Amino acid sequence: MKKVTEINFLALSIVVSSLFFIPVFFKANVGSDWDSYAVIGTYFNFINSGIYIPSRPPGFPVFEILIGFTIYISNYLGLNSFEQGLLIIQFLSLISLNVLIYNFFNKAGNKKSLFFFLIVLSPIYLISGLSVIDYLLGSLFGFSALYLALYKNDLNYYQIVLSVLLSLAIGVRLSNVIFLFVVLVLFLIKKESLGQIIIIGFTTIVLSGFLYFPFYNNLYNFYTNTNIYNSISEMSCVINLTNTDHDLIGRLGRFILKQINYFGTLGFIFFLILLKDIKVKINSTTTSLFLIFLFFQLSFLRLPTEEGHLLPAFIALMIMLNQLSQYNLKILITAVVF
Repeated sequence: MKKVTEINFLALSIVVSSLFFIPVFFKANVGSDWDSYAVIGTYFNFINSGIYIPSRPPGFPVFEILIGFTIYISNYLGLNSFEQGLLIIQFLSLISLNVLIYNFFNKAGNKKSLFFFLIVLSPIYLISGLSVIDYLLGSLFGFSALYLALYKNDLNYYQIVLSVLLSLAIGVRLSNVIFLFVVLVLFLIKKESLGQIIIIGFTTIVLSGFLYFPFYNNLYNFYTNTNIYNSISEMSCVINLTNTDHDLIGRLGRFILKQINYFGTLGFIFFLILLKDIKVKINSTTTSLFLIFLFFQLSFLRLPTEEGHLLPAFIALMIMLNQLSQYNLKILITAVVF
């Protein structure tokens, strides 16, 4: 009976996600964010001109490749709308991340936690999962790597898989290099072999370089051939994207306001009630989750524009709080209802 309840708990999240997905799919709406259209534009620019133009700096090659491949397959199969093909890919990523997060919660021994639903029903989580945008896929690869690092003991067996997952996460979004840093710190805490830690770090960096190099090389050749840039150092602006028109107060204001959109009203009420049951407990899991939360928040402070950038921080925070909570589910539901 217990196993059936656990499966139903996960199935419920998938059903709810599906209900949100169906109308979006039939409308073939790739999202309201212009970045979604820019990613699609990157593919068509490359097909029409042979020039790689990042959807936005600094480029998101793995996601852009996936989008281009999906559009190509959709057109090859004669589908009426390649947008629907793109949305299917996003939905599959969403469901996969639901399952992964659920497995994190299983490891905590608190499988029925409302923190799980605070994540999968969060407005920004659903928007990221039902729009053609890279935040969710990067989180899927990054947290898959963290899951292996936390809960698999034979490092010799899976270190290549770990490096591949981390490099894919970085290839989706460069800011996901934070996952690599946290995994390496985690292994130091767990006192893994220093040689293996160096190999994982080096392999991940090399694989990530292979993912980015062809695209940057294509872009650099275009710039030099058109006399826009004369040296590779002048391309630093492609990576060094930041807001220069915000003073400190404006930047902090945007940073704080962007945090509000995650929960929604009911979710925020649940969150406040759950906080009272948090008990501080420091271990390798909570430490690594806290580091992900901290560094993604600091990264967002540098460019506080799109809330989706904070998705890994939000997921890490909820999993961490679940690890630290010891609440009674019946009492919690009664408190919320009355």
